[in-house]
Amino acid sequence: MTSPKVEFMMGGHHAISGAAAWLAITTPVTVGSVNLGFGVLHMERWETLAGAIVCAGAALLPDADHHKATIARSLPPFSNIVTRVIGKVAGGHRNGTHSILGILFFIFIAWLADSWSMELDQLGVVYPGAALFAILLISFAVKSVKFMPPLLCWVIALAAGAFVGMNAPDERAWFPLAVTVGVIVHIVGDMLTIGGCNLLWPIKIGAPRWFRKLPVVGDCWKANGRVALPILAETGSKAEWILASLMTSYVAIAIILT
Repeated sequence: MTSPKVEFMMGGHHAISGAAAWLAITTPVTVGSVNLGFGVLHMERWETLAGAIVCAGAALLPDADHHKATIARSLPPFSNIVTRVIGKVAGGHRNGTHSILGILFFIFIAWLADSWSMELDQLGVVYPGAALFAILLISFAVKSVKFMPPLLCWVIALAAGAFVGMNAPDERAWFPLAVTVGVIVHIVGDMLTIGGCNLLWPIKIGAPRWFRKLPVVGDCWKANGRVALPILAETGSKAEWILASLMTSYVAIAIILT
């Protein structure tokens, strides 16, 4: 008996979607007469870039429910152990961490981490909680680049995390917001594939058989309670790659023009 296929959007695609979402929110990018960003938060260039990589890492957080996801290979052996524990608590892949409850949990953790501050004589106010959480998130984003060795992930994550902790932007809502945006973008991305997500987990409201037999919309609500708008079809599809390529182009343009 074969085990069921596990639905994964590629880790790099999730990461680039997080970075793109953050840049769209924080960067008033204009190409000609076309406005490509909203500029909701006004941040310095380094703050925007730091937020982008944190948001990219946060866009991998929901996949902490599976020991074979990109996030599980980011900081071994710590990440392997954590993902196995979270997977059991969350009820397996695309359940607890891919729900409204999961979103609220990640927001709470980000807020809790960001609320821990210390004032040092030489450095001023630092945020060790945000720094530690940023180390994890940045390691996730870096590991989504497949050829990145674990040791280099640690080096980059530690350096960038220390930078986040010691350089607090004036807009203090940035860190919880970056985590929130990343997590939501991940779940939206998964809901654009056939597998979908159950936002109401642990409540499961399965689609009746007659609905599942309907043409087109029958695939949008499933017997296991998951909901999908599968315009990207299966994970790893050509449509997913095209969307990821467009987002990568947008990120490159936004960074250059920031």
